[in-house]
Amino acid sequence: MVLTRLPRSEKLTPVETMKLAAGEVAGEKSIKTLAEVIDTLNQDPEIINRFGQKGLGQRNLGRAIQLSIESSETNEGRCMFAYDVFKALERIILDYVTEANDRTKYLEDLKTAKGLYRERIMTEMFNAYMDEPFAIRKDVMNYVNMIIGIDAENLGPDKMWKYKDPQTGELKALKIDERYIGSVEERLGLKSEEQRESFRTSIRKIYGQKISVDPDYDFMDNLELVKAVTDVRLKSDIAGAGSLIGALANRTNEENQKLYDRMIDTMLEKLGYCKTCAQKTIEYFCTQEDEK
Repeated sequence: MVLTRLPRSEKLTPVETMKLAAGEVAGEKSIKTLAEVIDTLNQDPEIINRFGQKGLGQRNLGRAIQLSIESSETNEGRCMFAYDVFKALERIILDYVTEANDRTKYLEDLKTAKGLYRERIMTEMFNAYMDEPFAIRKDVMNYVNMIIGIDAENLGPDKMWKYKDPQTGELKALKIDERYIGSVEERLGLKSEEQRESFRTSIRKIYGQKISVDPDYDFMDNLELVKAVTDVRLKSDIAGAGSLIGALANRTNEENQKLYDRMIDTMLEKLGYCKTCAQKTIEYFCTQEDEK
């Protein structure tokens, strides 16, 4: 819904626009870029072309929720299954948006939203597999702390780095794993040393700006980094997403059934799912839908 209300810009991708408008970090792009985009759009004499003036509104959202409530497959459990709302929104766009260009844009926005949902589910599935609600969050922060510690003066030959945790104030020790750092940066598509160093510098800069204001900042809004870490961890811990999908989809042997049951339990007890949503989320994870 938010993406449909944000106009296209050559300076920012739809996701960057959304993140900056929400006060989140959007890689190298700054709030200044968004301000320039808004300023340019707000000079348009047609009010409807200005920033945030066009898109699906509350009434459309209400209709989409109504469609979801009326759908029989949605109401099998205690709550509405998140993915079903995409079908309802597609119906709303096709039924109520008459302008062809707007309809095309909104359907593209829907596709972008599905991609974001897919990435979120990949992270959730890894957390469920690890039986740890914040498994990926820990690994993302490990990467961030490693690239800060890699150039530290007090780093010994054992590659152990001691640092003060901004969230707890405690002194922590972290082993710098250059292979892990390299794997994450490879997933991010950073080929040359210059690209890697540029990315590390941007992460360190964000860390410096954010942590002083919010000690709990965890980089989970940096979707590219979260996706790269998830991919690396899936590959190193369970030989890739395909291997986990295979085990969850084919529960004919006892070991796979035990894994499925354990992940369902984690989703119910630690990740806040109801039973139907947990089962449907695993079903969705086992499909190839919305893979970018």
